[in-house]
Amino acid sequence: MAQEIARELDISPWDALLAAVRISAFKVRSYEEQVARLVAQHGADCQRPGELGYAWVLLSQQERRHLLRAAKAAVDAGVAERMVRQVELEGAVIVQVLGAALDALDLDPDRRVLAHSVIHRELLALDSPEDLLEHPG
Repeated sequence: MAQEIARELDISPWDALLAAVRISAFKVRSYEEQVARLVAQHGADCQRPGELGYAWVLLSQQERRHLLRAAKAAVDAGVAERMVRQVELEGAVIVQVLGAALDALDLDPDRRVLAHSVIHRELLALDSPEDLLEHPG
């Protein structure tokens, strides 16, 4: 299934598996939010068979099972290990680029140490990779 999705979307099978996990997780959250809205409006009884929210409960349960299967397939295919390798590669590229930039500045040893400490401090201060997108530079 992942290979079919990959061919259709022109992505790798690993990316297709990860996309399947994310889409399924999104659906589970959406279905559960719908159930919560219905419960808030109509009470918990709306989740019983034959009631307004029952179909959403069934969809949520079905999608949870799908999410677990997709997650297992992703784990079995080594998606997590591949993601770790990708992050390590990106980190190595960043280090190489920063080193080249510092070399180009021809800093004296004290200024170079200061630059390294500032880079290190700023990287550690990031809460998540999204921080780079929200606050570049």
